Amino acid sequence: MMRYILLIPILFLNTINTFCQTRDLQFYLSEGQKNSPLLKDFANQASSAMYDSLIFRAAQKPLVGINSQILYAPVYHNAGYDDAATNGGNYAAIISVSQKILNKKELNNKSLQALLQKRIINNSSKVSSAELDKLITDQYLVSLSVFNDFEFNTGFTELFEKEKLILSQFMTSGICKQTDYLSLLVEGQTQEMVVNQLRSQYRKELSVLNQLCGIADTSFIEVSAPLLNKAGVPDVGKTASLAQYRLDSLRIRNEYDAIDISYKPKVNWFADAGILSSTPWNFYTHLGYSAGVNLSIPVYDGKQRGLEKKKLEFEENSRTSYQDNYLKKYEVQVSQLDEELRNLDKMREMALKQVKTADQLLKALRQQLEAGNIQMTDYVNAVRNFRTISHNLNIIDIQKLQVINEINFLVNQ
Repeated sequence: MMRYILLIPILFLNTINTFCQTRDLQFYLSEGQKNSPLLKDFANQASSAMYDSLIFRAAQKPLVGINSQILYAPVYHNAGYDDAATNGGNYAAIISVSQKILNKKELNNKSLQALLQKRIINNSSKVSSAELDKLITDQYLVSLSVFNDFEFNTGFTELFEKEKLILSQFMTSGICKQTDYLSLLVEGQTQEMVVNQLRSQYRKELSVLNQLCGIADTSFIEVSAPLLNKAGVPDVGKTASLAQYRLDSLRIRNEYDAIDISYKPKVNWFADAGILSSTPWNFYTHLGYSAGVNLSIPVYDGKQRGLEKKKLEFEENSRTSYQDNYLKKYEVQVSQLDEELRNLDKMREMALKQVKTADQLLKALRQQLEAGNIQMTDYVNAVRNFRTISHNLNIIDIQKLQVINEINFLVNQ
């Protein structure tokens, strides 16, 4: 969209740029992405998911541990622990090692779980990033709309000041009436109030934009018109939101398989070596080792397996419903936005013609006013009409950019 264009040449000559700094949309988008705590959280979660995979793989390696114990259980006459239970003491220093074996399916399932978790986090980050861009762009366009009105009305204030000087001279010379001069004076004062209100509103909208982007700045700056074009043709099959539903489906399938794997027989081998003795006097004669294999087979769990699977089926049904609803809404939104964009293009053409006509009329009336051929009320009404039409053009331009932003969100979400 072009910067809000004033078609009266004198406004171009007299509008003074009082802003010391200009920022564009890209600046705010970049700051918003950089300062977003949510996106930083997703980045940390993705890194954490990678470590989950490494931790699980580390758990599949042989686990080595050292156990030691010194236990003395004296017996005094008929008092003390039964020797059959304590052997009078226990002195041990043993190093042990154990490892799960024959668990390739469990290993693959856990690896896939970690991979899916990371993909889901990265995809969620992509969706959130697109949503943040949309929010920032929406607020930027709101701020731009107010700034355009402010800049436009500031130009009119300067125009009234020039007209006031001219009419003051005409009134002194008796060319125009005092009532005409007072009418222009009242209209100029009204215009100053409008400018002050717009300045205050612009500060408020700019503050909201800064907060969205995590910017601590209260400067009164100028925002420039963005070159916002359609990012492409919306394709629901390529959206990150649909990918999220698909990843959720894979996650549920993975959890379903994990239930079956948890009921498979589990095997692990173990071995240990060291000293184990009931007396400290000849512990060196009890140096030995042992080795073996553990086998665990689930038999009955009160039908927990079926209940856990049923819960996942309910979750999958909900996921499918959300996905179907998303697909339907997406197509409707695309159709509505395309139609709205076409209508705005037609309205803009009409508004441009109105502005050009109103501009020609205003310049003609200004010449007649300075020649003393028309009433001030006619000129003031023409000014108000031009201001209204130009404001409407500004609204249409902003609405068009907002629709393009909506379309781009559908492309990138």
